[in-house]
Amino acid sequence: MVNDAGQLYTIEGVMASALILTTVYLVLTTTTTFTPAETHIYDLQLEQLGNDVLAVMDMAPTWNTTESRYPKSPLETYIEQNQAEYFRTNFSSYSTATAGSLAGYREDNISFNAHITYRDTTVLPPEHDIKDIYFSSSSGSDNNYQRENAVKVSRWVNINNTDDSHRWFGEKRNQTVLLEVLLWRS
Repeated sequence: MVNDAGQLYTIEGVMASALILTTVYLVLTTTTTFTPAETHIYDLQLEQLGNDVLAVMDMAPTWNTTESRYPKSPLETYIEQNQAEYFRTNFSSYSTATAGSLAGYREDNISFNAHITYRDTTVLPPEHDIKDIYFSSSSGSDNNYQRENAVKVSRWVNINNTDDSHRWFGEKRNQTVLLEVLLWRS
């Protein structure tokens, strides 16, 4: 004698297998894949890192205000006194150090090139008074970067260029210079 109980088990098995196949399909198709269109995210992160490092270096100390009412930031001092080695050391350590290792820092492979743009009003004709000079880089020499995935960060820095012992570019006056840093992952 044949009854209808077997048909119910068959329908239940077919539905269960369809549900399992649908679940497997959804899991496999929703995994994250890296596409070339998403590479700009890394560039934005690198640009933010560069802006943060320059902002930290451009913060004046608040603990030692007895020498001057307006203390200078390390970045102003590096540029005024042409301390490219100190700039290179601090920029490299700030941009590559991340928390997470046992010693407190984990090195990242970020390279940079820094240039200073300033105005020299002693140059004639006046249309040639904008100067761009090499300041520092991660390798210690002016290496021109020729790849696509570099970002540029910049910061305006006020400097006192009136002291003859520290004056190393431009004319003898207070001025604002543009520090541009080209960053890339090597």
